[in-house]
Amino acid sequence: MIKSMTGYGRGEWQGEGRRVEVEVKSFNHRYLDISLRLPRRLASLESQVRNCIKQHLSRGRVEFFVQVDNSSLPEQKLELDVALAKDLHSALKSLKEVLEIPGEIRIETMANFKDIFGHKEVEIDLEKEWTFLQGALEGALNGLEKMRSQEGLTLRGDFLCRLQTIEEMIGTIEGKAPGVLRASHDRLAERVRELSGALSIDEGRLAQEVAYLAERSDITEELVRIRSHLNQFREMLDHPEPMGRKLEFLLQEINREANTIGSKASDAGMAQVIVGVKSELEKMREQVQNVE
Repeated sequence: MIKSMTGYGRGEWQGEGRRVEVEVKSFNHRYLDISLRLPRRLASLESQVRNCIKQHLSRGRVEFFVQVDNSSLPEQKLELDVALAKDLHSALKSLKEVLEIPGEIRIETMANFKDIFGHKEVEIDLEKEWTFLQGALEGALNGLEKMRSQEGLTLRGDFLCRLQTIEEMIGTIEGKAPGVLRASHDRLAERVRELSGALSIDEGRLAQEVAYLAERSDITEELVRIRSHLNQFREMLDHPEPMGRKLEFLLQEINREANTIGSKASDAGMAQVIVGVKSELEKMREQVQNVE
């Protein structure tokens, strides 16, 4: 079934002192255009995020936001410079002997020398980070797809109503066509009589002209193609694959056939019906721009 390209989804994953929140928004776009905003520490996971999104979506402008709360996890760890600490202890021991200071060298004394301690960035476990990020991302994408499917269901209902309206209009045109052709025949015959005056009418010549007029005015092929396109459109609404571009193409073809009928129509009533068909097609064209 068709899906809309407009939607929103939110997902959250937490545990082991982490909380990851992901928001995904999508809008209509001709192609799949992904905009990511990742924290610096997760920048190396960008390709994995993109691949995950591509598995769910095929078209649309996608905006991805992520917030990571690692406040309960240390970003740095204290590190002892063992070599420097040994040198310090040796120096203090020598100083103690030279100055004949009684007692032992206490750890508190050494701790006052800050240079023997340093801070080191905690190494990021990307595999674990991806596990949490992927969990939140999948939740957000599932929510997004649900919303896009619901909107697609609404679009489907609107399309079906408009297809029925167009088919009714096509039926009206089919009903008018024979009468319009007969009227054209009568007008031509009357015109010929006016021009010939008292002269006798060459029935063979008149038949040729009428045949030519019928060929120019015949809209049977256009009507057959329009009905075929309408049936294809209806079937595609329930197709599991993305059908947006194919639906756009079908609407263009239906509009082209309607224009041809309009150019052949010599009846004001038929022309008015064609205007109604084109009006419905334009409304469908606007809606189909948002179909994936």
